[in-house]
Amino acid sequence: MIRSFRLVALTVVAAALSPLPAQAQLSSMAEAVTIELMPGWRQEDGSHIAGLRVSLEPGWKTYWRSAGSAGISPRMDWRGSRNVRSVTPLWPTPSVFGPPGALSIGYETDFVLPLLIQTDSRGPVQLSGQLDIGVCAEICVPASLRLAGELPAVGAPSVDLRDALSDRPQNVTANVTCRLGATEDGLRLTAETRLPSQGGQEAVVFEIPDPSIWIADAVVTREGDRLSAASDLLAGGGPMSVDRGEVRITVIGQDGAVELQGCTG
Repeated sequence: MIRSFRLVALTVVAAALSPLPAQAQLSSMAEAVTIELMPGWRQEDGSHIAGLRVSLEPGWKTYWRSAGSAGISPRMDWRGSRNVRSVTPLWPTPSVFGPPGALSIGYETDFVLPLLIQTDSRGPVQLSGQLDIGVCAEICVPASLRLAGELPAVGAPSVDLRDALSDRPQNVTANVTCRLGATEDGLRLTAETRLPSQGGQEAVVFEIPDPSIWIADAVVTREGDRLSAASDLLAGGGPMSVDRGEVRITVIGQDGAVELQGCTG
């Protein structure tokens, strides 16, 4: 059975700017976003494409997989599921909000988030998960919600899901060089490549597998097709190691986004 799940705030932390009392914040959260599990379809290789339809109330926004220094990055835990080996969210192209150095990256209108599910068998999938997300209007609130539903062993393709799959950042191949230099608190990662402009004021997002490393918003410069971006990396005072081949780089502009995997020294 597929149901809609209205967000339930299990953990609520208000931003310091909020003048509202805690109960008012919780009431706003309950109406801020609706998440509907979309059943999707089974592919020939046995994997399943499902999705989350995220509906936002006017004036609210939520965040992409890497939310920027002023955002709240989402986390998903699907360990309660059955006939599921892995769940990979396939994020559609986000928008960028805020001034340089205080960016948030996400969505301010309704969107569909496709899920690629690797199954253990050809039978139905019992999907059960906990989502930790952030939503913002005048206040920014991280909250946890649970959802569950059964995905059929066959299903049917969905136009909305297919459109969302087509709206992801385009994977491109380019020669990217990365330099790592020491700073007082960590490392500075600088990447340079030749890449056509994505339109307007571009944002560059670095992602690395180690979640303990905090990555500052990148400072981006462009001269023609030559793009350069630099971010400071912080690891709480401990040792830090970065594998250049594991660095994921996403360039987001007004006309779209591209994604590059890895760079060389």
